Amino acid sequence: MSAVGTAVLLAAAPAGRGRAMDAASVLPALAAVPPGVLTGTTAATVVELADPLDPQTVLTRLRAAAASPGPLVVCLAGQLHLDRRQQLPHLALARTTPATLRYTALPWHWLAGELGVRQPGSTTVVVDLAADPDVWQRLTAAPGLLHLGPGPLLHGRVVPAPRRGEPTTPEYLRAWAELLRSGARLTPAAAHTEAAARAMTVAPAPQPVFLAPMPAPSPATTPPHASGPAPTATPVRPPVPAPTLSSSIATAYRWVML
Repeated sequence: MSAVGTAVLLAAAPAGRGRAMDAASVLPALAAVPPGVLTGTTAATVVELADPLDPQTVLTRLRAAAASPGPLVVCLAGQLHLDRRQQLPHLALARTTPATLRYTALPWHWLAGELGVRQPGSTTVVVDLAADPDVWQRLTAAPGLLHLGPGPLLHGRVVPAPRRGEPTTPEYLRAWAELLRSGARLTPAAAHTEAAARAMTVAPAPQPVFLAPMPAPSPATTPPHASGPAPTATPVRPPVPAPTLSSSIATAYRWVML
């Protein structure tokens, strides 16, 4: 019996004037992708979290998904803010305000704690994020700020949050979803390359940072006594579109709405 995959679709942003990204706008595009295509399995469960209110509820859903033995894909759209007391990035939720960040946002290290212990190669995290000025400054200086541990493969885009005007939109994650929905059978790395290029074409963002796993060093360059570093995310230049391959993928799945 083949493994059952799990996909978590999480889109979150504060309500009102604090909203820097219209995160939930990408959910219809993600929901249109057959669940098995999202996870690369013949059967899959999908958990959708649209503008959740409570970080403990999000943590519970993530923990349950991470406990599943099959492949796990987490698609995450939202905005990052820095807890100035602990100097740690947090994912803002629907009730998050600057004054309540520590209590109403999801600490990024909670996400790392749940996903980082999974078997290497079994977890893919795809993000489209807007970062407040404090997080943005730290991210551009320290690429490992959003590291999720040795297991998950992190792909995505981070843009600086707009200071005023209309919220930005998750065009990178939307392009990722459209690629999968089109029937293209792509590796996460190839989908990342194509989605990043499309996002730059549709809505060029100021100084975007694209996140992708660092390639493991070749045996010829690795000392015999040293092991290769764990995959981590590092900023890369906007890539050139990669060719796509079309094929149909049969899926049998269960759909869970939370």
